Amino acid sequence: MFTKRNILGMAASAMVFLANGAIADEVSFEGETITIIVPFGEGGGADTFARTLQAHLARHLPGEPRVLVENMPGGGSIKGANFFQRADPDGLTALVASTSTFTSAVFGGPQVQYDMTSWEPVVLTPQGSVLFTKSDTGIGGMDPVAAAQTLAEASRTFGIKAPTASELRAVAAFNLLGITDITPVFGLSAGERRQAMVRGELDLGVEPFSGYSSKVAPFVESGELTLFATLGYFNEDGTIGRDPGMPDVMTVPEIYQEMHGTAPEGPLWNAYLNLLNMGVMTSKSLNLPAGTSPEIVAAWRSAVDAMLVDPEFVAIADDVLGPYEPVFGDEAKAAIAGALTMDDAQREWLFGWVEETMGVPVQN
Repeated sequence: MFTKRNILGMAASAMVFLANGAIADEVSFEGETITIIVPFGEGGGADTFARTLQAHLARHLPGEPRVLVENMPGGGSIKGANFFQRADPDGLTALVASTSTFTSAVFGGPQVQYDMTSWEPVVLTPQGSVLFTKSDTGIGGMDPVAAAQTLAEASRTFGIKAPTASELRAVAAFNLLGITDITPVFGLSAGERRQAMVRGELDLGVEPFSGYSSKVAPFVESGELTLFATLGYFNEDGTIGRDPGMPDVMTVPEIYQEMHGTAPEGPLWNAYLNLLNMGVMTSKSLNLPAGTSPEIVAAWRSAVDAMLVDPEFVAIADDVLGPYEPVFGDEAKAAIAGALTMDDAQREWLFGWVEETMGVPVQN
């Protein structure tokens, strides 16, 4: 979880950042009001994340400004992200993005007027993804390869909010393992999907680590649901390793390797890598507008560094971050690029795959 090692590492990071002279002494937000835009309604994960950071940022940003959270829902975060794209780069406006902001950027068509690669990420907070099934799929006690083969033997149902929603990462994962006969059930929230699975109405599920550990694991322990695999987690060298939250659980790439004796490749694998970055490495992020000066970005980053070692934040850090270390700087920009970068051929394949698997046309 959020260990002493994590905290000491972050403190060292903060000292290096300060030693490099990246922060301009003249940056101050004294007397100003800072707005954190949440491009979703109240009560969701992005909103909770923003409101958790709100008071801590107000205390640690230079000049101790007033910090407000403004919900701006619409179009799967498109409305709020479009507004943010036009924000002045003066450090007074930030935005919390989530996986849906990325999927909307890819699939939103002409409505999308924002470019996430132009933003200045202050911090990314990764979140692992866990795959599970209803109990009567018969995979309980099986090794993961046998479980995948069993799941592939019959048609399976899967709950997803919309054809291009963030749960696509799970569809790609199941497809990689040969589980391709999947019927999507649209319009279900995460809570509705969980309850439908407990009732035996859906076969396959996915949850972020936080949702899994708090809301799904009790049903796994009782035998009503069955743990299958995790999507994995990018190591610093770009390879995919075990999820830090569930290091004893095999990842989808590991299962594929055991099934086929070779590493995955091809357009589905490339899509998986994009979706892994979207759904795991960039699960939640705090961003400043394009064109924000290095001094202002550094001031925000310094505030986050200070927040991470603040005893008041450390007391709740496990609830906010779980076992995942925040990501900064070039590594954060690389994760964002990894989520969104694809050539024309891969993009065409991706849209065709979504249309085929979801059974609905997708605007390219």
